Amino acid sequence: MSNKIEPEVIDNSNEMINWIDEAITKNYLKYYEYNHFYNIQEIGFGRFGKVYRANYRNSCKVLKNFFNFDNVTVKEIVNELKLHRQMKSYENIIHFCGVTTKNRNDNSKKYQLVMEYADDGTLRNYLKEHFDKLTWNDKLNLALQLARAVLCLHDEGITHRDLVIN
Repeated sequence: MSNKIEPEVIDNSNEMINWIDEAITKNYLKYYEYNHFYNIQEIGFGRFGKVYRANYRNSCKVLKNFFNFDNVTVKEIVNELKLHRQMKSYENIIHFCGVTTKNRNDNSKKYQLVMEYADDGTLRNYLKEHFDKLTWNDKLNLALQLARAVLCLHDEGITHRDLVIN
């Protein structure tokens, strides 16, 4: 691996796992010990896996777990790592923190993404609880924040592909 985080095109999931391992070793990616997370609760699921809220020290984090750990899934993980690395400084986009691995019976590695937790949960939950209390200016501000976040992604050449209010 070179000094940059961008992997070359890799077709083998073992090579991608090795790339992630090396990125952790060289401190390109922060690694979190899985056993340091506690109060882990499932908060949602998507096409590729489940999402959990977990406490870590004095903060809340999100753990993004993947259903299958095949070549396609590992490519998606690496792609997501690259995208989050590109977008690390924008305020309206959930920040990527690092990765963790949960101990498995077969001693294989199954990486999970560790991400920032939005204090108010999903946009859907926030609107469900606060919609009647929001003024039209508040609603307009939320819409503008969402539009700015999508614009920021597009400015970086990124298409979200899975934009939902969950």
